[in-house]
Amino acid sequence: MSRLRILSVIAVLALATSAFATSVTFQCEMGVQIQLGNFNPDTDQLVVRGSFNGWSGNANMLTATGTLYTGVAEIPAGGIEYKFVMVQSAGDVWENVNNRTATVPDSGSLVIPVVYYNDINSAESADVEVNFRVNLTVQELSGNFDPATDWVVVRGAHANIGNWGGAVQLLEETGNPGVYSAWIQFDNLALNVPIEYKFVILDGGDPNAASWETNNNRSFNPTGAEPDNLPPPSGNEYGEIIQELVYFSNVTPDDIITNDVDVIFQVEANPLLDRLQEVGYVWDVQTGDTIFSVESIQVAGFFNNWPWGNFSQDHYMYDDGTHGDLTAGDHVYAATIPFAAGAARALIYKYGANQLDAEAGFARNHERLIDDSQASYRMDIDCWGSPDTLFQEWPCTISGVEENAPVISGFELAQNFPNPFNPSTSISFTLSKSEFTTLRVYDVLGREMTTMNLGRMDAGKHSVSFNGSEFASGVYFYRLESGSFTATRKMLLLK
Repeated sequence: MSRLRILSVIAVLALATSAFATSVTFQCEMGVQIQLGNFNPDTDQLVVRGSFNGWSGNANMLTATGTLYTGVAEIPAGGIEYKFVMVQSAGDVWENVNNRTATVPDSGSLVIPVVYYNDINSAESADVEVNFRVNLTVQELSGNFDPATDWVVVRGAHANIGNWGGAVQLLEETGNPGVYSAWIQFDNLALNVPIEYKFVILDGGDPNAASWETNNNRSFNPTGAEPDNLPPPSGNEYGEIIQELVYFSNVTPDDIITNDVDVIFQVEANPLLDRLQEVGYVWDVQTGDTIFSVESIQVAGFFNNWPWGNFSQDHYMYDDGTHGDLTAGDHVYAATIPFAAGAARALIYKYGANQLDAEAGFARNHERLIDDSQASYRMDIDCWGSPDTLFQEWPCTISGVEENAPVISGFELAQNFPNPFNPSTSISFTLSKSEFTTLRVYDVLGREMTTMNLGRMDAGKHSVSFNGSEFASGVYFYRLESGSFTATRKMLLLK
């Protein structure tokens, strides 16, 4: 191809691109951040990053007119999400708000109304010191925290608590075994703007071996009316915020058993046996393996880490009058499993056939609470398949039947939340029918970073967690494949 022809093609492509792009003006008022000392207009820059630029880079830099920063970007029509980011020598500082949104028209231009950075419109501020406190006695009993080697830290949306990273350690309080706390000072915090945080357990004190709380983010909210009593007699010019003592992940002693107990699981397998007799097979929802006859029955859950294909003999079930089974040959299988004090009281579990996950779709489980008031706890008989609809045509005759889970129509892959995230985010999606489902994560070069084989998932809404603690900061793509349905979205990992 001649050089002239190449230039002509480039020109045509440029014209075509501009014809389908709209000039979008972004506006952000930074006066409050300047007054608060969070932004220095002489050394810092403000950029906008979002779905239209891969949530990365400084190409969309904003320029200042006084304290109002504006910038124009050429963006194709459609919905966009974005945030403003302060680019500073110590690192980038993202807005701590939900992703902003706009709908770009297919012609003309769009001027997005002025917003304040972080939606903070007042320079009123306060100097505060916050007492972060967490009770780890349950985590010690459960074996999730070793006070001799592990750390508990606080991470949150401020540089003084690591900007969701780092290792600001809490220490055990004298006279309060299992209670860990730390006083942390904050300067010039905007009034009535919550600062979010979570407690994190670091295995061996390693910041990269982190176990985050599973509850929603916690927060504290400076008001400017905080008392300044510490240290006595006249304080130190920092108002005190003493946070409520909480349990890690909000798991309290009521959520664990305090006595050793033998739990007897029971399941009526008639739906499984009847389906095999009428249909001839059952599939494994994890791998698609096919079951033609029942060789064995097992029970799996968080208590044994869902050992599909690799069960110990302790988790096999019997219909021969042993291992807790009351009547041999009645198609009710039983297993007696010991639980030690400190184990979670809530049981989430399901049953397997031939060591395969064949009872219900992904995340469709039985749930019960352990009663540890006696040395042995016999649970009510479960009905095989009751958490799902896969066996609804073959009823139980002995046990009570739980309500089937609802089915929701339509395919959809939602935007992950939170986004940006560090280190974990939730990915939600909806399936209209039962299919083998896979979630893949790629980097910006198209390299496959991880694959989550979710097995055969039933119709309805689902959510899975993605942990990016082993990946570098940057843009990633997640792709859902379920039968003939595929969809891809972007997400941004910020450490």
